[in-house]
Amino acid sequence: QARLDQDYGMVFQHAGLFDWRKVAGNIELPLELKGWSKADRAARSREMLDLVKLPDFGGHYPRQLSGGMQQRVSIARALSFEPRLLLMDEPFGALDEMTREHMQGELLRIWRETGTTVVFVTHSIPEAAFLSNRVVVLSPRPGRIHSIVGVDLGERTEDTREDPDFFQATTEIREALRAVEDGS
Repeated sequence: QARLDQDYGMVFQHAGLFDWRKVAGNIELPLELKGWSKADRAARSREMLDLVKLPDFGGHYPRQLSGGMQQRVSIARALSFEPRLLLMDEPFGALDEMTREHMQGELLRIWRETGTTVVFVTHSIPEAAFLSNRVVVLSPRPGRIHSIVGVDLGERTEDTREDPDFFQATTEIREALRAVEDGS
C-alpha cells in the first residue's frame, strides 16, 4: 500500500544530495515537490535537522559535511514528509566502521522517535543483527525469500555488540546465508 500511495522514503548508499542546494534545501525538496508552502518547508526542515542532530548545518552545502553527516541529511530528507515506510539500501556501506556503528545507533534512535517502519538492505551480518528484529535472507537470482531469521536482542545499546546473544544472532544469520550458498 505504501508503494501505491507513494508513502515511502528512500536512502541509498550514496547520499544523493544536490550540491547546489544547501542542506535545508535538500531536506525541503520532497516537500517542495508535494506543494508545501515555503514557511512550512522551512519549519519542517528545522525539525528534521534537530531530529538528525544537525541543527546548525541547514545553511551549509553538502560538500562541507562529512560522509556520516551527509547520510543524516539524506535520512532527514527521506523522513521529511513522514512516510509510513523508509527503504534503506546499504546507506552506511561507504562509511568507516566507527562512523557506521555511530550511524546505526542514530538510526535506531530516529526509528524509536518516529515509529516509521524501516526496510534495511545490507551485506553486513553484524549490521543486520544489530538493526533488525528479523532478517530476511534472499536467494540469488532471481531474488526470493530463502529464510527469515528472528533477532530478539531487546533494546540495542553499544553493549549489545559484545553480548553473547548478539554473537548467537550473527551465527544464525551466517548459517542461513551458508544454506543459500549450499542450495539447501
